[in-house]
Amino acid sequence: MKGLQIFLHSLRQVTGNLASAVQVSLVPYAVQFIASLALLGTAATTGQSDPAEMTSADGGAFFVKAMLNLVAVLITSIWAAVAWHRFVLRGEAAGRFIPSFNADRNWAYFVRSFGIGLLCVVLAIPLGMVGGLVSLPFMDEAGPSALSLGIMFFVTYFPIAVISYRLSTALPATALDAPTAFSAGWDATKGQLSTFVVLALISTALFFAVSEIGARLFGSITALALVWQFAFGWLSMMIGLSILTTLYGHYIEKRALA
Repeated sequence: MKGLQIFLHSLRQVTGNLASAVQVSLVPYAVQFIASLALLGTAATTGQSDPAEMTSADGGAFFVKAMLNLVAVLITSIWAAVAWHRFVLRGEAAGRFIPSFNADRNWAYFVRSFGIGLLCVVLAIPLGMVGGLVSLPFMDEAGPSALSLGIMFFVTYFPIAVISYRLSTALPATALDAPTAFSAGWDATKGQLSTFVVLALISTALFFAVSEIGARLFGSITALALVWQFAFGWLSMMIGLSILTTLYGHYIEKRALA
């Protein structure tokens, strides 16, 4: 299955270039992690939210902090993404722990990512309505059941994940300053629906499985949970960036999968 091949190739891309991966992304990700921790507390990094704590805080102040956190996440994620794509696809030196900040490429990457994200949000609205209607009969009186959440996942989230992967196939081109049309990734992956279904299933299932393991092992121990979340969050980010790099290399530049 090509979807599995792409995922394993992306994983090896990180593990086989671990030192360079750390040099390219550790500082940006550390800045992101610390900013989230400082602005939103442990809920932002461990995934454990305290509703009472959130509702007791001033709504306006929380919104400002959330927006500042979003800006920090975007800047640092794109910084690492552009540096990683350029390292893998063009052999650009990874640098020593502080990767080059290519402002024009970072901005182009943001603009293309924003366009893809906006389109996915627009598509998610009707899919969410359909998912809600289909899952409604399976909801419990106390709220959503596991079955209803599963239905919502496969009707709403999963199709968006597949669409997002296909649209993002050409996204690394902006990091390389290689002119491509917005639909280049979609056009290059025609007839590959099953590949992207498998890829989305593997990446989503693995993320939730490992995240659940971490929550069960370290959920009640804040210090260990933070260490786990930092390591898992960094690895997840790098695998995600490597998947995009692999998709671009294979479908746009026609490179073979090792």
